[in-house]
Amino acid sequence: MSFTRTTLPLTVALALALPGVAAADQPGPTQPSTPTSGAPTNPNPPTSPTNNTDQNPTNVQTPTDELSDEEILMVMQTINDTSAEHNRRAQKSAKNRRVKKYAENRVKHAKAAKKRQTAMHSRHKLKPKTGATDVAYRASITETYKDLDTATRGNEFDTTYIDDEIQALTNVLDAIDRKFMPNVDLPELRDELNTVRAQVDSDLKEAETIRDALRAVPAA
Repeated sequence: MSFTRTTLPLTVALALALPGVAAADQPGPTQPSTPTSGAPTNPNPPTSPTNNTDQNPTNVQTPTDELSDEEILMVMQTINDTSAEHNRRAQKSAKNRRVKKYAENRVKHAKAAKKRQTAMHSRHKLKPKTGATDVAYRASITETYKDLDTATRGNEFDTTYIDDEIQALTNVLDAIDRKFMPNVDLPELRDELNTVRAQVDSDLKEAETIRDALRAVPAA
């Protein structure tokens, strides 16, 4: 599988629908002092979709797109569970020793994160809350690994798996930076997000190194 395939950024899949805003300008009764140019009189008007032409991804995070700590914890739990699930599968099916070891380590990292977060749930009496963001993430990561179903075991499967990992990990980093960090309240949860981010970044760099090594192997 070529890694240059088109991918759907997680933040786009995760983003909650922005409210449609564009109230029609209605000039009032005769008011000589009121401009007739159609400029809004509200000093803080809603952001119009027409102002978001070339930078849709950077405008996904808005004040109306808020997540509670419970919702963030739910998404983190989904990340742990789906990561462990897909990496266990890769650990069994991969042929390359380095790829197998990588998948094994990814499972360990997911388990360790879940253990930390479960303990934090108990300490702060937080209950993970399912929401649209969690559902969207689960659907996105399932789609990311879908091509493993048809990959032939051997170099094709191993390369496909590593490419999928790079995509998934990149999406997780993006979600943490632009969706979770701007919304988190609990200091301990912020620290946990930083811990997860550092581990994911390290795993991503290793996956990229493995990808380069796999691509250097001549096709059978």
